[in-house]
Amino acid sequence: MNQTETAGMRMRARRQALNMTQKNLASVIGVSHVAISQWEKEETVPRGDNLLRLAEHLQCTPAWIIDGDGEPFAPPHNISQGQAVPLIALTQAASWLYTPTTHPQRAAHVLYTDLSLSERALAVALDDDAMQPEWRPGDILIFDPAPLPRPGEVVLATINGLPQVRIYQVVSQRGDEAIVSLRALNADFPSYTAVDNHIAVIGTLREMRRSYSRGISSPFSSAGD
Repeated sequence: MNQTETAGMRMRARRQALNMTQKNLASVIGVSHVAISQWEKEETVPRGDNLLRLAEHLQCTPAWIIDGDGEPFAPPHNISQGQAVPLIALTQAASWLYTPTTHPQRAAHVLYTDLSLSERALAVALDDDAMQPEWRPGDILIFDPAPLPRPGEVVLATINGLPQVRIYQVVSQRGDEAIVSLRALNADFPSYTAVDNHIAVIGTLREMRRSYSRGISSPFSSAGD
């Protein structure tokens, strides 16, 4: 261990080795880029879940960050080679795909993934209990509009104009037209059918990330260390 190297220096060096900006790292952890800057300057110290998420995305152990014990995982994965996916508020999803400013780099928060996705892929953070117990508020879900959903898959859709994450089902066929329904995993939430509601599927679930602790419902509020 280099005795003169500080925790902030290790964080900065590892982030740069992975070709991540402070903003990139902040978006996947769920804190502000100011918090990353403060950690690297050692003005504050990452703790608890933030430390665990920081270690996960820097591909190292918490002990290596804090004390320099051991070595970071090798070889490092260059996150910049992955595809950028905009992470947006669930309430933005209805209009996001139909605006001219949907390039991922124009989003305030960006995720990176090794998945092969269409350019219209997007990620949202769950903000209610409708998909409990399997998914909880704060979980990040990546959806792709390209693949057509199959029965039983999770979709992001608008129900009467309101974006929701639900299970996709086909309840009947009318000629070539499939009559679909959307249901929650939580029985306290209602199901909706296309007979009585306007349903428009935005995308099919491709990846889930549990990057946020219970009690943090969204990465779009300001976060400290």
